[in-house]
Amino acid sequence: MIEIHILHLILGIILFFIINWIGRHSYSVGYMQISMFLKVEEAPAFNFLFRIISPIVYLFIVSAVLYKIGLDKYVTNAYFISIYYVIFRLGFNLITNRGLLMNWYRQILYWISIISISYFAYTEIIYKKENILPDFETVSNELWIIILIFLFHTLNQIRISSDKTIKRKENYLENRFKHFKNKYDGIISEQVKNEKLKSIIYGLIIYEDFNRPKAARIVENVSFKLTKKKHSLGLMQVQTENYINDLESVKLGIEKVKNAYQKALKKKKLDDLKQEDFNSHRGYHYEWELQHSILKDYNPDGSYIYEVSQLSDDIFEKFYNEPKDYLTPFYKGEKYSYDEIHEEE
Repeated sequence: MIEIHILHLILGIILFFIINWIGRHSYSVGYMQISMFLKVEEAPAFNFLFRIISPIVYLFIVSAVLYKIGLDKYVTNAYFISIYYVIFRLGFNLITNRGLLMNWYRQILYWISIISISYFAYTEIIYKKENILPDFETVSNELWIIILIFLFHTLNQIRISSDKTIKRKENYLENRFKHFKNKYDGIISEQVKNEKLKSIIYGLIIYEDFNRPKAARIVENVSFKLTKKKHSLGLMQVQTENYINDLESVKLGIEKVKNAYQKALKKKKLDDLKQEDFNSHRGYHYEWELQHSILKDYNPDGSYIYEVSQLSDDIFEKFYNEPKDYLTPFYKGEKYSYDEIHEEE
């Protein structure tokens, strides 16, 4: 029996990665992942069905393959594949600090539905080898399929309020900012005085930690020690040929950001400008360009720059009091509308 459970565990973990891979390629049809930046939940019907039905479909396919190759005994209690999948997903989200971003009521509903339907599918269909393939001979079955497709399309047009989602993301950001501020503020404040530059550094730290949580960084460290090849390591994912820990990566990341900032200032020749040069909307453009240059130097990917910019702006507005210390000398943070900018031009 132990080998059956081991196989079911492996299949459950494979299911986790398959669903994540499909999800990343399903934005066009409405799939929603846990994210710090998504503010509106679209296609709720698709999300609900995808998260619940996909493990059931997987269960049918795996069981059919096992029956086909003569490994009938491994189909015994196959619903455990879904149980292991749910447990692994829960553990992954907790280990990677995504708990504050999760809608726990909805997740519990997903998990209960997945396990319940999997158990029903196993006991009523999969358990009996001859019944694993569906029977569509009757007209009523086809009619019900048409009705379900219609209901799915209708429900998928519903848009769910984003208030609670936004609140969870705000709580997550506050939690992670306080955590990293308590841990690294001494190092950051010692090397960086500009508050906007600090917010960019914290934005990079939180973003990289979200996408490369501690568990993933441990795997990267092991991979580096085995291959000895250049890797992005540590909390701030700094490219290095030598092993570095999280603290060392933060120090190197701060230095990289500072150098990019100084390089951008020299390129724009801002040191030669005077306060009156920023009495128009040009200050806003300079500010945006400086932040863009710093982040582009860190990672040239367009979506990376956009998302870290949004995160850094949120941190700057939420956690730094007036008067704010901007990247651009003399700039006081006046905002101009698109029309106002083009009227002056």
